[in-house]
Amino acid sequence: MPGLIWVLEAVLLGCLLVYRWTDLRAVNPRPARMLLIFGAGTAGGIGLTSCIFFLAGPLMKLAPADPLVELALLAWVGYLCFRMPPHSPASSPRLRSRLAVPLAAALVVTLVIAAAAILSGLEANPHGYWDAWAIWNLRARFLISGGGLAARAWSPVLGATTHAAYPMLLSSFVARCWLFGNVTSAVVPAAASLAFFLALVALVTGGIAVLRGGTLGLLAGLSIAATPSLLHQIPALYADVPLACYMAGAVIFLLLEQPLPAGIFAALSAWTKDEGILFLLVFLAASAVWRRSAIRAVVAGALPVAVLLIGFKRFLAGGSSSLFFNSLPGAAHRILDPARYGTVLSAFEHEFISMGIGWYHPLLPWAVLAVALGLDPKQRRTMFFVGAIILVLLAGDFGVYIVADNDLAWLVQTSLNRILVQIWPLLAIAAFLALRSPDVFGPAPQLPAKSGRKARRATSR
Repeated sequence: MPGLIWVLEAVLLGCLLVYRWTDLRAVNPRPARMLLIFGAGTAGGIGLTSCIFFLAGPLMKLAPADPLVELALLAWVGYLCFRMPPHSPASSPRLRSRLAVPLAAALVVTLVIAAAAILSGLEANPHGYWDAWAIWNLRARFLISGGGLAARAWSPVLGATTHAAYPMLLSSFVARCWLFGNVTSAVVPAAASLAFFLALVALVTGGIAVLRGGTLGLLAGLSIAATPSLLHQIPALYADVPLACYMAGAVIFLLLEQPLPAGIFAALSAWTKDEGILFLLVFLAASAVWRRSAIRAVVAGALPVAVLLIGFKRFLAGGSSSLFFNSLPGAAHRILDPARYGTVLSAFEHEFISMGIGWYHPLLPWAVLAVALGLDPKQRRTMFFVGAIILVLLAGDFGVYIVADNDLAWLVQTSLNRILVQIWPLLAIAAFLALRSPDVFGPAPQLPAKSGRKARRATSR
């Protein structure tokens, strides 16, 4: 229980910081605003406290690793929020959806059922699956150990079994809660995994509600909450659901004209897992192409965490390499092997179909809605933005499988389902943005049109 208190403290600190220093409190409608603040605060608070703990605790042995310092920060931010003048968001032209209440009730029921299934899985396997206790939580135990044992968390000697070069967000956060609570309880990683799941649902629901209306927002949240393969990963206590949360949050915030939080979330995805590094690079490139006016703010948000990650990779875990770099010797032979391409393509097809259960597939509700509502051509540019990110991420993952110096059948069998879980929320965002909204509301925020000569060409066409 003491460790759980520190999970909740990180969530509260994150929510207060988001409320005080972002423009989300000006978002309409109010339920969407609350969901966005909760989702951003939960994931952001966990990410922030992880970074602070790693920098000041096992790395530099400074005072911020003391829980009293963090409580003082919480009290100060709470005081600033209390002293803020009342904020009255501008009135929104959107009308309340008639389906809002039944859909909200359905989402709550779905989350309750999902939570019961997750808790049942945790009861049967409280320490999660293999990677949870052999990688993420083992490294957390090293981080809170005395006598210089913290460095074992990134030691190349243990690289083959603990993936010492993996980023440290999840392990650092679990270690922080264990140290502050003075107990190494399995409740902490379980609570963190569940918190990321709720944050993911809140971010997608609130973001789509603002961009496309409450009905589509709630339907998108239902789609995420009812994805069997994603729910299966939560009691596993791996880093894939946290990564999916940060990736989805980065895209949502950029679409909501919040480039600074978008950059922060993109960088936190890189601090979560190696796949997040690819996402950060792709996200920065896509922002530079589609959102040139916001790229400076995106980079400014990403820079602090990116510097921390580069320092960790270069100076601490420099003796350990990722799967991709370890596979470069002899990669040319594997790239020229056509059988590998067929194996990977077949695995992608199989795992995508296996994301459902029985006759149900999470893409099915969207297909029904696409037939019933149709697609909105006004969202084409936004679709290109999100779709380009998804395609490049899938191409990158596909390329890693092709060059990987591992048994290919084993590699895709043990990891591809988690890769799809990481990307699935982005695909859901793109899919629900593309639908015509059944709600009556004013123009949804759009990615700004290209200016200058390209804009004149488009107009002339």
